[in-house]
Amino acid sequence: MKIKFIYNLILSAVMIFCVAGYSLAEQKTQGKRNDTLIIYYSYTGNSKTIAEYAKKKLTADILELEPKIPFSTDYDTVVKEWQNNDIKKDVEIKPVKINLKKYKKIVLITCVWWYGISPVMKKFLKEYDLSDKDVIVASANAGGLGHSFEDYKTLLSKSNIKGELDLVFGSQENDRNKLKTSYKEIDDWLNKLTAKPLNN
Repeated sequence: MKIKFIYNLILSAVMIFCVAGYSLAEQKTQGKRNDTLIIYYSYTGNSKTIAEYAKKKLTADILELEPKIPFSTDYDTVVKEWQNNDIKKDVEIKPVKINLKKYKKIVLITCVWWYGISPVMKKFLKEYDLSDKDVIVASANAGGLGHSFEDYKTLLSKSNIKGELDLVFGSQENDRNKLKTSYKEIDDWLNKLTAKPLNN
């Protein structure tokens, strides 16, 4: 009886230790994860592909921005409405249901719309405060950055922009989803935010 009691006591202690160890490891993982947030808007899916890659490399949280009213899937219709994509022109976006204050590092990825960053990303940066955060930015395009990096600088005047990435995809109809920028370039860009080499 005494031996059984001691056995149960040891077993309980081991279980408590294991649970405590798991909880501590989980807290460390969550703490690391919650330090960095990837924010993106993707019209064709190209920016989403890179955002998900960055999420995996950085072990980060991720936030997809969405317009309240979806854009037309017809290219000509979108051209007519947004070909004069001025930085002052707005589009309504869905509310962000995440506490941005807990993140110190931000990754911004969006597509170039007629020489500037997408109206969805512009609206987000106008409405939400990223002051004093370390930020890296990327503009997905088919060979023309336009003034997209200038847009980022204007809208992130109180943030610390650590790096910019010209994210180039194919310009022909049959290769518009083909990434031309190398993954080494992407990793080098991500490293500017982490200040340490990324895991392969």
